This record gives sequence, C-alpha cells and structure tokens, in this order.
Amino acid sequence: MRRIRTALANPQVIIAVICVACFVAPAAMIVQGAFKTEMFGDGGEYTTAMFVDVLTSSDVHDVGLRTLAMGSCAVAVSTVVALFFGVLYTKTNTPLRRVVPVIMFVLVATPGLFFAIAWGLLGNQNVGLINEALGAWFGEQARVVNAESWWGIVLVSSMRLVALQFFLLLGPLLAMDRSLEEAARISGAGPVRTFFQMEIPILAPALTGSMILSFVLFLESFDAPQILGVPAGIFVVPTEIYQYLSSSTGPMFGHASSMSVLLMVALLLLVYVQVRVLGKRSFVTVGGKESRMLRRDVGPWRWALTALLVIFAALTIVLPMYQLVRVSLSPFLGADAGFSLENYEDVLTSPRMVDAYANTLRVAVLGAFLAIGASTALSWAARFRSGPLARFIEYSQWLGLAMPGLILALGVLWFFLEVPILSGFYGTAIIMVFALFVAVIPLAGRTTGAAMAQIPRSLEEAAWVSGASKYRAIWDIVVRLMLPSLISGWLLCFVVICGILSTPLVLSASGTNYLSVEIYSRYVEGRAPIAAAASLLLIFAFLVLGAVGLTLSRVLARRTKAVTPNPPPGTAPPQGLSTSSEAVEDTDPERSRTASSVRTA
Repeated sequence: MRRIRTALANPQVIIAVICVACFVAPAAMIVQGAFKTEMFGDGGEYTTAMFVDVLTSSDVHDVGLRTLAMGSCAVAVSTVVALFFGVLYTKTNTPLRRVVPVIMFVLVATPGLFFAIAWGLLGNQNVGLINEALGAWFGEQARVVNAESWWGIVLVSSMRLVALQFFLLLGPLLAMDRSLEEAARISGAGPVRTFFQMEIPILAPALTGSMILSFVLFLESFDAPQILGVPAGIFVVPTEIYQYLSSSTGPMFGHASSMSVLLMVALLLLVYVQVRVLGKRSFVTVGGKESRMLRRDVGPWRWALTALLVIFAALTIVLPMYQLVRVSLSPFLGADAGFSLENYEDVLTSPRMVDAYANTLRVAVLGAFLAIGASTALSWAARFRSGPLARFIEYSQWLGLAMPGLILALGVLWFFLEVPILSGFYGTAIIMVFALFVAVIPLAGRTTGAAMAQIPRSLEEAAWVSGASKYRAIWDIVVRLMLPSLISGWLLCFVVICGILSTPLVLSASGTNYLSVEIYSRYVEGRAPIAAAASLLLIFAFLVLGAVGLTLSRVLARRTKAVTPNPPPGTAPPQGLSTSSEAVEDTDPERSRTASSVRTA
C-alpha cells in the first residue's frame, strides 16, 4: 500500500499509466487481432495465416502502391504551394499577404469531412459549380473536373496539407538571417539563384520534416478517400481496412488487423525518421539584433501574386462554402430554382438529427477537455527527459501518431471488449469519448507543447522551495499561465472531434447517433441537401464558439501579461532557461516563432 501511495505521489507515474491505457493497450490489441482467429473471448487460436494472406494479396499490393503514389503526389503539390505562400507572406510586399495565415488557419480548423463533402459537390461532373461554369463558358465538352477521381483525391488532400506545412515552414522562414541574402546579392547572385542555392539548402531540415509529417497524415486520412474515392472504386490503405470491416460476408477482423499492423509499422518508421530529421539543427541560422526579414519589392508581379492568393482562397474557402450554402437551400441536388430553408427545418425537426447533434456536442466537449488535460500532462512530463519512465512516456506517444482514427477505433473497441470491467461501456458515449480524445491528443500536444516551452522550470522550482506540492505548482503556475493557449487548443480539438468520421463509423452502436456518421449517410444516400444543411449548422456553431473562445483567450492573455512581472533590463534569464538543456531546446527560435504565428492567426 505504501508503494502505491509513493507512486501516486509522483505525477510521472500517473502519466505513464495514462500512456499505457491510451496508446499501448489499443496498439497491443491490434497486434493480437492480426494473429488470433477469434478476437473476442478466450476462444480462438494464434496463427499467422491471416497476416500472410494479407501480406501476399495482390489486391493489397495494388492498394499499397496506389497509396504510396497518391501520397507522394499530394505531399509534392502541398510542399510547393506551402513554400510559395510562405515566401509570399514573409519576403514580399504583396497586397493581402496578411490574410495568408488566416486562410491557412481556417483550413486547419475545417473538419476534413465537411471539406471533402464540399468538394464532392463542387467537383461533381453533372451539377458541380465548377463544371457548370466551364460548360457555360466553353461548351459541354469542357466539363472535365471530377472530384471523385485519382487526381481529385490528391488535390483535395493537398489543399488541407498546405495549411499544415505553411505553419511548419513559417518559423524557419521568419528566422532566416537577412545578412545571408545581402551577402549573396553583393556577390552578384540574383533573387532566384539565391533562393534555390542558399535558402532552400538552409530550409532542408524543415522541408524534409514537414514533408514526412504530411505523408504520415495522408496515410492516416480517411474522409477524402472514403467520400471521393470509394464511389469511383479507388481504394487506399485506410479505406481498404474499412472494407474488411464492412464486408458483405461479415467483418474480417483478422485481415483488418493484419493490414492495420502493416500500416502502423510504416507510420512508426516515418515518425521515427521525422523526429530524427527535425532534431537536426545544423542548417538553422539565427542572427542577432541586426537580423531582420528583407521584404522584397516585387513590382508589377505583386498583382499576379495577389491574384494567385485570391484564387487559392476561392478554391479552399469561398467556393466550397458557397457550394454548401447553395445545395443546402436546394430542393434536390442540381436544382436551379425553388430555394428555401426547408432542408434546415428538416434537420432541426428530425429527432434523429437533433439527438446526433446533442451526442456529438457532449462527446466533443468532454473529449476536448480530456485531450487538453492529457496533452498538458504529457508536455509537462517531457520537461523531465531523464530516466526510463520519462523515455517510456516520450516513446509511447509515437504509437498515437502511428494509429489513424480507423485503426485506433479498432484497438479501442477490442480493448474495451477484452477487459471485463470496461465491456459494459460498449455502445455508450464513454467508449466514443475515450477513442476521440486519444485521437486528438497529438493535435492538442502541438498547442500545449508550444505554450509549455515558454514557461521556465525555475517558476515551478521556486514554488517547490516555497513548500508547494508538484500538483499545486502545476495548477497554480503552469496551468494558469497556459490558460489562453489551453482555450485555443480546446476549441481546435472540439472542431476536429465534431468532424471525425472514421472513429464513429466503427464505434457507433445501434441507437447511438453521431453527427458525422449521419451527415455521411445522407450524402452517400443521395440526400446531399440535408447533409449540406446539417454541416452548415455545425459550422455556424463553430463560428460562435470560436468568437467566444477567442475573446476569452485574449482577455486571459492580457490579464496574465499584466500580472507577470517583466525582468529588469540587464537581468540574466532564469536559471532553468540558462542551465537546463531541455529548456534551451524548448526555446528554439523556430519553434517559438511558429507558435507565435499560429496564435496570431
């Protein structure tokens, strides 16, 4: 009993237990399911037949090669576009350049389900807005845009990856020393040669890391391939796994687990490579006080660049939103008249849809709170990078990155059914909350990690010296100083949870309605106007919550800034920042600039 009390007095022990339940247990269940003939109960035998069957299947080989090709194209396109807009925002005097972070932030916050549905309607060959415009201008033969195609999936996925890569590259671009470009100009190099021969090599670690992370996210994506690819008979690894689960002959759990294990191994390797690449700082240059960004006057080209910016905003925000609004007011898909609010009335008066809204909001509110709390604990534990327990906490999170929503849902389902004390929660909101909060922990960690890096450990150490316990120091110092960032992170997790499709598709039981599943069902049933109306109602709720959260976050940030005393001029930095190796790494200029840019957006 004394050992248990001693362990509970150490927050790292509790965090390690959380990592076991959230990451290790679901992953272990997936591995077990790949080699066991009966997943549930004590029956069944262990065999490699199902794993070998998947590994030697020609269909699986085709799906794997197709996923690799599509992911490579999506990453290449998104990297070029993200780098273009990063340079446009940081190095030119292009008009409207200040709206670039806003556009990218909206893209990051838009659920993938709604974005895929909007482009499925916008790029419809028969009634899509783009094809209608092309047909009116150039004739019927010009209706060539088809979102439900190989390139449609690639382009829609690329547009969402652009926003992530933009924010990953923004810090290194802002940190680049102006003196390097000035030296190249004095040496006679033009701007194009300077960019490709000097700046691109300097950005190589950041570019490589963002490309690897983007490829990982493409392998995890399910919404766009399921909505745009399955109707056209185009399958990637996540949708192939779902096909095993929804097979007409019954769920093939062993085959789905085997394919999930292969995907997990590939993702773990990519995550490992990403961590190794991003850990290299040898190419990063940071100047002193005289280092400042050189903003180039692009002359008449600024209007062409502005036009490209407007086109990108139209393709990613304006046109998809307009298409959703238009379809939501239509009596049927493709209607040119008879617009009304009848679809909204049907959504708001449908008991099933109202129940789905209520369930989704409850799950999203609680799941976002749990995700922010868990990611804060993990970020805090990352400050203590010594000892086997700290290393276990750090490495176990890789399993979370390597489990897409579909695989995570499988692992959580089997974990709850295998543990007797948890089996009673199947079909309830508890299992859904658990799976969704684990799914967004990596995203929440981006917010809490950046905020935690700005709080020196010396403040906690001062609280400990004053007699405060570790838990009280965490609450009174860390949590309070991070509160504005925690609110922003909660809002982002709330939006993402509401739009996740893969996890509810697997875990939704009969009689339990979840909004993303209801919207997806109506879309594939041909009731696109109802799906569009339901999506827009939820987006409106996002806007209201976002406005409230942004206001509250700014008020708290001002109060925190007013309360926190500034050190007098000439004072040395806190001891935790000057002597602690992990603190020095956390205050890397690239990371702090990126976090500042995201908060500004």
